[in-house]
Amino acid sequence: MKIHILGIGGTFMAGIAIIAKEMGHDVTGSDTNLYDPMKTVLINNKISFTENYNSKTLDNKYDLVIVGNVMTRGMDIIEKLLDKKISFTSGPEWLYNNVLSKKTVIAISGTHGKTTTSSLVTHILKYAKKNPSYLIGGLPIGIKSPAKLTNSEYFVIEADEYDTAFFDKRSKYLHYHPDVMVINNIEFDHADIFENIESIIKNFHHVLRTMPRSGKIIYNSDDSNIRKLIKKGIWSKPISFSSSTKDCDWLLEEKNNEFILSNKSSKKRIVSSLIGIHNHKNISLAIIASLQSGISLANCLRAIKTFKGVKRRMELVGSYKTIKIYDDFAHHPTEIDSSISSLKKNFPDKKILAICEVKSNSMISGAHRLNLSKALQRAHRSIIVKSRLVKWSLSNKNHKINTIETYDKIKEYIDSNLDSIDILLIMSNKSTVELRDTIKNA
Repeated sequence: MKIHILGIGGTFMAGIAIIAKEMGHDVTGSDTNLYDPMKTVLINNKISFTENYNSKTLDNKYDLVIVGNVMTRGMDIIEKLLDKKISFTSGPEWLYNNVLSKKTVIAISGTHGKTTTSSLVTHILKYAKKNPSYLIGGLPIGIKSPAKLTNSEYFVIEADEYDTAFFDKRSKYLHYHPDVMVINNIEFDHADIFENIESIIKNFHHVLRTMPRSGKIIYNSDDSNIRKLIKKGIWSKPISFSSSTKDCDWLLEEKNNEFILSNKSSKKRIVSSLIGIHNHKNISLAIIASLQSGISLANCLRAIKTFKGVKRRMELVGSYKTIKIYDDFAHHPTEIDSSISSLKKNFPDKKILAICEVKSNSMISGAHRLNLSKALQRAHRSIIVKSRLVKWSLSNKNHKINTIETYDKIKEYIDSNLDSIDILLIMSNKSTVELRDTIKNA
C-alpha cells in the first residue's frame, strides 16, 4: 500500500511511519519545521519526506493518507484531500486496526512521565528477551528509533491524552484498548482542548471503559485526581502504588538517599542512574507494569541498572566554559518544579540557572502562569523565554526571574553572570538546539 503521512515530523507520527514501513508499505510524508532527532530518524529509516505542505503532493494517488493532529481545516492540502475524496485516517485509528488489535497492549498514561516510563518498560521487556513492539513519544538513549514492530505479543505505547485529528477530537489513547494501563498522575493541561480537570478525569474514565475484565490498571494512589477517577468505576484489576502510604499494593520509600520498592512479599533497593523522586516513581510503575508480562522482579531491577535515560529528559548535553548544560522536556509547572528540585538535591552546592521557553498551548494561554512563577523560584536564577503569541506577563517581584526574548540576550546574561552559574537547565517542549548552540558558541 502507498501511504503518505501528513505531520510526519512529530515523534508519534514518525513512529507510525516506521511501523507502516516495517509492515511493508511504501511510506512517504510531509511536515513543516522538521528538526532533529526525528529528522535524522526518518532519514536513517529511509523514509522520504518533503518539508512544508504542498497540495500537489496528493496528485501521487496514494492508497491512504494518515493525518496528524497538527493538520487543520483551511489548509490547502486538507481541503484537497477532502475535495478529491482520498482515503484518509488518523494515526491512532490506523495503529489500532492494523497492529494493536493483535497485541497485548501496555499503555503508559499521565500528565507527566509518560515517555520515561514507556522507555523503561520497553527497556525491561527487551532486557528480559520479550522483544516488544513499541511506540514512544521520545528517543531513549541507545535506541535509534522511537518505534519498532516485532513478532512479540507485547506492544508498549505512550498513551497521550491529546486529541487525535481535526476530524476526531477524541484523545489518542481512546483508540488503544489497553490490556495494561499505567496512570502516573493527572493534572490540568492541554488548556486548548480541555475545559477543566474534571473533563480530563472523565476522559481518562472513557479509556478504562474500553479495557477488558482481564486487564490491569496500575495507578498512583497518591494522586487525588486518580483516586477520583478510580471511584467512577473500574472493571479491570486495580494495582495501587504509593510513595507516601503503606495502604497500597506497592510502596516506594526513600531512606538515606536510597529508594526501596516493596510489596507484601518483597522489599528491594532500586539502583538507577536516573535522579529524583519523580524518576523513581516512573521506575516503580514501569517495574510493576513489566511484572504483568511474567518477568521476575529481580530481572526488572537488573534491567533498570542498565537503563541510560531518554534524550531531552534531564539529559546532560554539553557544557559552556565551567557550566554543565542539561536539557529537559519539562513544560508544565509540576515538571519544572520536579526537574529543578532533582538537580538541587543531587548537586546541593551548585548554583542553577533555569531557562524555560514558553511553547506549549497551555503555557501560551497563561493557564499555568502563577504556578510557573512558583516553580521557577526554586532555581537560584531563572529566565523565561516567551513566544510572540504570549500575551501575559509575570507580576513577580522576585529578582531571581527574568524575562528575556532573544537567545543572544540570554547569552549576554550568562556571560555577565558566569561566576553565579554552575548548572544550566533548559526546559521546553520544542527543540532547544538553536538556544544551546547560541550559548555554546563563543
